[in-house]
Amino acid sequence: MMPESASPLQQSQTIIEIRPYRGGWQCFEAPGVAPYWVGEDAKQSAVDYAKGRAKFGRGEIRVLNADRSTEQIIPFACEK
Repeated sequence: MMPESASPLQQSQTIIEIRPYRGGWQCFEAPGVAPYWVGEDAKQSAVDYAKGRAKFGRGEIRVLNADRSTEQIIPFACEK
């Protein structure tokens, strides 16, 4: 029996970053996939968007401060 960490079918982990961007908040998934929001609820809108995208895998949403330090980590995992 193969250990779980050696399984070739192991699912990769997705990291989505929410970070300050041009006076608003950006949700960065991958190069070319980085919508951003401005306004009073921009940060929460970015987090909500990331949570919606996170329904289809496993990983974490990292909310970053302006200095790129981690403010919050929101883990997620798709239940089968």
